[in-house]
Amino acid sequence: MKKQKYRYASSRRRVKHNRAAAVVLTAVLIALVIVASIFIGDKLIPVAPGEQGISSSDETPTPSETSESPDKTETSEEATPEPTPSPEVTPEPTEEPVSQGSIPTPEPDAPAYQSKYPDLYVTDRPKMHVLENNSKVVYLTFDDGPSDLTAPLLDVLKKYDAKATFFNCRQSDYQDQYSSLMKRCVDEGHTVAVHTYSHVMKEVYASVDSFLDDFYKMYTHIEEVTGQKPANFFRFPGGSRNGYNQAVYKDIIKEMTRRGFIYYDWDGDSGDASGNNVSGATIYQNTMNAIHNDCNVILMHNIFGKQSTLDQVGKIIETAQAEGYVFKAMDGTLDPTHGYLMTNREFISAALESDLIQLSDWRMEREGLS
Repeated sequence: MKKQKYRYASSRRRVKHNRAAAVVLTAVLIALVIVASIFIGDKLIPVAPGEQGISSSDETPTPSETSESPDKTETSEEATPEPTPSPEVTPEPTEEPVSQGSIPTPEPDAPAYQSKYPDLYVTDRPKMHVLENNSKVVYLTFDDGPSDLTAPLLDVLKKYDAKATFFNCRQSDYQDQYSSLMKRCVDEGHTVAVHTYSHVMKEVYASVDSFLDDFYKMYTHIEEVTGQKPANFFRFPGGSRNGYNQAVYKDIIKEMTRRGFIYYDWDGDSGDASGNNVSGATIYQNTMNAIHNDCNVILMHNIFGKQSTLDQVGKIIETAQAEGYVFKAMDGTLDPTHGYLMTNREFISAALESDLIQLSDWRMEREGLS
């Protein structure tokens, strides 16, 4: 009897165990069915771009989509989870000034020429500096080239390992045959910058529009020939203030400075602009006097007829180098307000308004803005 009773008890335990196993297995199967239905439902139901934190350009799910909620329980097969809208993040206002390199947007009432040539901006200008007093640095600057005198001038500069700056033009078809020399200038470590395209003063200075048209033609011409952008500075034909631009020079300065360009006149003059008959002795003496008077930016010319200038360059460099002077190419980091402008106040006012110009600490201190 005891043995039979034991068999019944054992049998009941096996039945209970089998029932329990069946219940567990059934629950597992139900759970698998539910999960599969949710997964299939999510794949079949289209989700509009922007919902559930997914943008049309980036379909990577956000962390809120992939993380599971600790309170999540069974979901019916028909139900789909409600999308949780991503909170809109509004950037906090900043009081910092516009960063260097941002192109200014013309105001609604601005002159129409501000919208011309949207690629004609300097957005990578470094902060400028000034030379120390008595600094023995000389920048020989040659206007109006290239010409038949450019190649021999480059030979002289190479002989003495001296660098120079060329403010170039394209005044005629005859001059255009020497344009390829601009690439040699750049390849040999000199700087090529815009002077003017036509150099016809009445046309260049007819209006701000006319100046921009002429400037852009030469700017793109230099880039095409040399394979790189011209210098981020320029020189006005005739200097920044002359007898042809009295009505427009302030507006031109303001517009070019707004675009991030600076310009240089000079503080030392070789005197070769007086004509083609200026003696070599005069050019040499004028230049050496300027150098000895702490002038840094020397005006010279490299156009047809300036053979006397070419003849004196080697002698000037050799003499000055023996005295400890070095001849460099301008790179746009020299603050032009340190004595190299005829229109100092006009440029300073425009530069202080431009988001693309960083004057030197020396100038800012003098303006009481350091």
